[in-house]
Amino acid sequence: MNELVKGSIDLIRQLNYGLVYASLEEHQELSRTDLSRLTGLSPASITKITRELLDNELVVPCGESSVGRGRRQTLLRINERRYQFLSMRLGRGYVDMALFDLAGRSLSRHRHQFSQEERTSLLDSLIEAIRRFLPERGVRLACVALCLPGQVERHSGMVRHFPYYDLRNWPLGPTLETTFGVPVLVSGDVRTWIQAEREWGAAKDCADAVLVFVHNDIGVGMVVNGQLMESEHALLGDLSHLQLEPYGQRCYCGGFGCACTLVTNQALEAQYRDLRERMGLSELPEQITIRELCELALEGNPLCQQILHQAAGRLAKVLANLICLLNPGKLLLGGELTRADTLLFPMLHQSLASQLPGEYLVRLQIESTRFYEDPTKPTSVQVHKALRDGSLLMTLLRPGADTSFE
Repeated sequence: MNELVKGSIDLIRQLNYGLVYASLEEHQELSRTDLSRLTGLSPASITKITRELLDNELVVPCGESSVGRGRRQTLLRINERRYQFLSMRLGRGYVDMALFDLAGRSLSRHRHQFSQEERTSLLDSLIEAIRRFLPERGVRLACVALCLPGQVERHSGMVRHFPYYDLRNWPLGPTLETTFGVPVLVSGDVRTWIQAEREWGAAKDCADAVLVFVHNDIGVGMVVNGQLMESEHALLGDLSHLQLEPYGQRCYCGGFGCACTLVTNQALEAQYRDLRERMGLSELPEQITIRELCELALEGNPLCQQILHQAAGRLAKVLANLICLLNPGKLLLGGELTRADTLLFPMLHQSLASQLPGEYLVRLQIESTRFYEDPTKPTSVQVHKALRDGSLLMTLLRPGADTSFE
């Protein structure tokens, strides 16, 4: 019982600190009286919390209030330069890295391409790339946030499956946390993407939205009635193994005709190579990336347009099930495939119209995700969430928590 009581007290303390931080983040400058009014916390609690935040320089005074005829009050704001955090997206042969301040401003960024030799020991190579990217001095690192296209246990940071590298039970989060001595937040990229769209992007004013991310697998993030659908289980939101063709290609999962064997980047690139050879189109490049396939389709190449049309029909089968289940106001698509959105989206609309009752399509808007060209920005949403719920604040307020590169 004592442990239960202690845990409850610690959680309440964490949430109260997060509430104060979130209020300052939203309103930028507030007095202690304002904070008490906005948060519902007592003046004594606000005084205690703000004193600790001031002592640790997470909050600084920024002037005095001049409203009314009473005693002037000190205004407080977040010290955005007190800490920085590293935000990363680990992708197909590369990692995008950006250093942000607490206001979400990008201070520096870099994309590191992994050589074939580096890929054989990916975790060691990633650690070395991070060390080379971080400045040697002048950085107080609050945490590291990282997303990747795979199945992730969000609390432990263990990667259950990373498809492109075929890594399983990969201790990414625990290893980075031990190496750099700061909290590490690891998530599947679809989860971070839908959170970022809900926070800052296309789904900001939409209570029901679905994001489908097509890469080397097919992931989905869902917001229903304004709430992100989450689970402790890493497999929530994985559409890769929906069967589209019962007698299709064998999938690594053991099934046949899974969506990931037909619609993902690797599948479409393989379809291009196969069709080019069968049709004897030697004037076309022997191998192309999905990005190049989309560019050729936009330029009017019949083969690439045929592949895109077939992909739209197959993807629509996956999307139709989601739309029937959730009836979202917005359907957001992410991935290189959306580079050809001017061709792909009309194809999707046409295919969906043949599969769904009209009332499902009346309010549905199909858009591209807004953050694909800046993949580190969605990852940073994890840090802002951890500050606002107080979990990261509690770590930063611990004695000896200042991890400086000075």
